[in-house]
Amino acid sequence: MKLAVIVVNYNDVEETLNYVKKITEYESINRIVVVDNMSTTSNALENLKVLENEKVIVISSEKNGGYSYGNNYGIEYLTKKGEQYDYYIISNPDIEVSEEAIKACLEELDQNKKTALVAPRMLNGEGKPIRRSAWKFRTFFRDVIHSSRILEILFYKKLRDGEYSEEDYKNSRLNVDCISGAFFMIRKNVYDEINGFDDNVFLFYEEDIIAKQLLEKQYDTICLNNVNFKHYESQTIGKTFSYYKKIKELYVSKIYYHKTYTKINKLQLLIFKLLRGIRIIELLIEIPIRKIFKK
Repeated sequence: MKLAVIVVNYNDVEETLNYVKKITEYESINRIVVVDNMSTTSNALENLKVLENEKVIVISSEKNGGYSYGNNYGIEYLTKKGEQYDYYIISNPDIEVSEEAIKACLEELDQNKKTALVAPRMLNGEGKPIRRSAWKFRTFFRDVIHSSRILEILFYKKLRDGEYSEEDYKNSRLNVDCISGAFFMIRKNVYDEINGFDDNVFLFYEEDIIAKQLLEKQYDTICLNNVNFKHYESQTIGKTFSYYKKIKELYVSKIYYHKTYTKINKLQLLIFKLLRGIRIIELLIEIPIRKIFKK
């Protein structure tokens, strides 16, 4: 079983260095590709090049096309080099994962041929479980609720119906709809079958798109809850994007996802566009309040 890891870096050199140095020692990993996604920080690529050895390759993408583009770029690089792997790990640099967890994922894919994608349970930096380690498919109604703070408050219970419960997570092996893109392992042949990530989305909804494609092809997505990894609260995104820009990207991806993969009609599309306007108005109040509390 040959395994390659793709790590996309954007203005996060220090965390990428620390993470890759650690996993380079893991015997279960055959290749690590670090893709610098056109970082704007000075000497980012040069600083990352110190990682290169027989196992680690550091490359630069041709543009900053986002999360999906960066991961596709790394895998396409290996394909062009003629390197063949059985499995790929897609991983953020702001995580911590043990080799034990990686081996558990390999074992799941080796033993269960219907499983296409697998990940350990996600914890935060303090070691506490993150609710949305995995989640159920985003329906039109759930995403309408998630489009406004007011609607989130009014229909909070309905929103939580889209998540798995702590009772669900007591299962050592949980079959889920969607799983976090911070860290997961996918079969190479399945990645090829779905033509990789849809890089029409810059950020957000990448996992949901893959989940829809896997469902259509009747593959399973598994969350292994007897092993875990730590994700340090999306620090990479937080350092790079303002809160307003994150919300803007979220809506672009949300509308694209529902137009393309859930086939919403024109009225439903109009509702999302109206809610986007409402959310922008909410932000005019919310962002100053956030700044006050941060002080």
